[in-house]
Amino acid sequence: MFDSAPILPQTRPLLQSPAFFRALTAAGQTPCRLSDGTILMTRRLPGGLRLSHVHRAELDPARLPGLVAEAGLRRRPMLLQPDRPCPGLKRIGALPLRRGAQALELPLDGDLEAGLAPIWRHRLGHAATQGLSVTQTNLPMDPGHWIFGALPPGRRSRMPVSVLTLAYAAANPGDAKLFTAHVGQTRIAAILLLLHGEGATWHMARTTPHGHARAAHYLLLWQAIRWLADHGYARLDLGLMGGPAPESDAFRLGTGALTRQLGETWAWWPPMARIRLPWRARHRAGQPSTGPATPAR
Repeated sequence: MFDSAPILPQTRPLLQSPAFFRALTAAGQTPCRLSDGTILMTRRLPGGLRLSHVHRAELDPARLPGLVAEAGLRRRPMLLQPDRPCPGLKRIGALPLRRGAQALELPLDGDLEAGLAPIWRHRLGHAATQGLSVTQTNLPMDPGHWIFGALPPGRRSRMPVSVLTLAYAAANPGDAKLFTAHVGQTRIAAILLLLHGEGATWHMARTTPHGHARAAHYLLLWQAIRWLADHGYARLDLGLMGGPAPESDAFRLGTGALTRQLGETWAWWPPMARIRLPWRARHRAGQPSTGPATPAR
């Protein structure tokens, strides 16, 4: 049915979860959901043209045209980013635009400590000697919360990350978990996880020079991993390789996380696909096109 075997444990990514759909709605967005659960986000381009964007979805090329038509979107241009390689999208007339990224995912079963890299063990041991205390709470509904100060200045976004994050916390009570490291009463580092179904996603983090010197993030992430495993979560999504903070790749890989290839980005406009596909079928069969003939010489 799909183009590649599933990766276990199989959980919906954050961007395709019912929890994220609720957050988008709470934030005043108007996402669309196909009858198979696939979430589409709408962008309005210059001139009023609307574009649907599908992030990290499990796409079945055989069913997709029918699902889109059923939702009344058969004339909507789309950007498709499957959660894994899906070359079958060529069969419905989609065009590949760019190569997919690699996701970092940590399965939360088995002996988690055995999967830690040596440097991770060393830094975790260092953190344990620094007199740190760790608290685990739900994210307060405060747009001025300390962790939001970590967002890069000048980042282009249609919506501030704090707005969507707080909408997620409001629409999914108890599913925005904040782990904070302190020295005495002073906060020195924090990470925020978003829970969705059987999975969790590392959403954002903040540290200080004191937190960095004390390896606070090693202790924070390790306690978060153990908390997730103890509560029955199957997978922790640690983001993309070479993402907004590529210097953190080694840190995240050191947890024992696995890399997984995501699908390419595809452009798809169903009306154009219906025009192109019959021509391609004739071309492969060696039949003449319907264009004007070239005179013989």
